[in-house]
Amino acid sequence: MENQSNSSINVSDIMEQIRAEIKEKGYSSEMLSFADVPNDADSSVYTERFDADMLHQNVQYVNVNHRIDPYRPLSGNPLAVFFKKVIRKLVSFYVEPYAAEQSSLNANIAQAQSQIELYIQESRMHSTKVLLERIEALELQQKNTKITMEQMQAQIVHLQAKQSGEDTE
Repeated sequence: MENQSNSSINVSDIMEQIRAEIKEKGYSSEMLSFADVPNDADSSVYTERFDADMLHQNVQYVNVNHRIDPYRPLSGNPLAVFFKKVIRKLVSFYVEPYAAEQSSLNANIAQAQSQIELYIQESRMHSTKVLLERIEALELQQKNTKITMEQMQAQIVHLQAKQSGEDTE
């Protein structure tokens, strides 16, 4: 992390300056809602049917991006970066455990989604196997029925020939 001396930093003065700036700009906690936070998911893409490719893409995304990093790179002017670093150090004891818990939850959800995807694939393979076995059974039954019909037709021809032979007598 940063190796700065806390002896030259007066945290209470910094916090007072931040509070004054917030009050001066008129910010309030109600100004930001979860709907305002951008996300990567495109919620406008909604399908009414199962899409294996979409499931696979979503599972891959969650598997890759399940970890939450509480220390993203800071940018801006040097004074703003300094304040951000100070605030980060002050709240790290509170934020780090929540980020770790959320990362753990996300990892478990990613694993569960992977298992669901595998279950769906296995279920589809099993269904395909059952259908193929059923098709083979029906084809065999059709072949047997065709043979039986041919035998019956031969018997009919034989009986007709026999009957026409009796009629001539």
